Amino acid sequence: MKGKFIVLTGCILCLMAGCGKETPSYYELGAEDLEGKNYQSAIENFELAIAEDDFEMEALRGEGIAYLKMGKYQEAQQALEKARDLAVDSKKAMRADILAYLAVVQYQRGDFEGSAATCDQMLDIKNSKEGYFLRGTAWLHLDQYDKAASDFGKAAADSKEYNDYLEIYRVYEECDMKADGESYLEMALDMEADDEKDHYDRGRVYYYLEEYDEAKKELTTAYNDGYKEASIYLGKVYAEQGDTANARANYKESLSEQSLQAKAYNGMAYCDILDGDYDSALSNIQKGLDTGDQEEKQALLFNEIVAYEKKMDYASAKEKITAYLEAYPTDERAVKENYFLETR
Repeated sequence: MKGKFIVLTGCILCLMAGCGKETPSYYELGAEDLEGKNYQSAIENFELAIAEDDFEMEALRGEGIAYLKMGKYQEAQQALEKARDLAVDSKKAMRADILAYLAVVQYQRGDFEGSAATCDQMLDIKNSKEGYFLRGTAWLHLDQYDKAASDFGKAAADSKEYNDYLEIYRVYEECDMKADGESYLEMALDMEADDEKDHYDRGRVYYYLEEYDEAKKELTTAYNDGYKEASIYLGKVYAEQGDTANARANYKESLSEQSLQAKAYNGMAYCDILDGDYDSALSNIQKGLDTGDQEEKQALLFNEIVAYEKKMDYASAKEKITAYLEAYPTDERAVKENYFLETR
């Protein structure tokens, strides 16, 4: 499963220490940068905090998270391992938090056994759905299907969060086991929608079940009630139905929301690919990359490869996929795409 799908709902930014001081410390500045998604600046401030021995463990944790968000997994692992070693037994909650991020990094680097072992340490400290989810993800990639199913069952047990079921499904989808994951989507639909976010999530469930009319109903309700991100999934639904005009209209609507711009440009690029306008697709992909949205970067880069391949510019596609797999070695779709390109 791609890193963008791993959600650590229990892992939150540490409260900044030293509140009330006139001049913020380097650690506090780094924490502010991290929360504001200014990752390079966060790393620089955390490095200065570490040099001054100012909240060293917390600063190393923050630095590791920033590197993770930037896709620099080797650097992230180095920082998080140092933070883990400084998190003594008296700081069990912090240690569990650090281990969760470390497990994600190990997964992203293709070290599934290491990720599962780190989750073991995390779960020894406290049981958590994040720990079971992460370990289940690692087990699935190791073809340990029964162990994965057991951990996913614990992660979703009595959950009232649609996203828990959606994330588990998407792991199975990534591993070409959609049928195994669909039972979790069906479980999600047993819940009732209480607000616009629930309607949005139900719309996503129907989207993955390929029940597009139901998806549109839920997503339209969510959007009309003020949940703007629903327009992105409405675009996806229309695109899957071959209606690129309405898909594009929804993506263009999303451009007014800064937080959705990268997703919107990626959606417009996908419409371009469907319409056979590959130069426009590449232009929209570049616009998406220019937003600096780290969470959408991987999806944009993958569609860039697809656009070059469809354009029959195999030299550029091979160059791009080589760089992509160096950054995202666990993406099985890209591995398959690389096999195809090697024959061109």
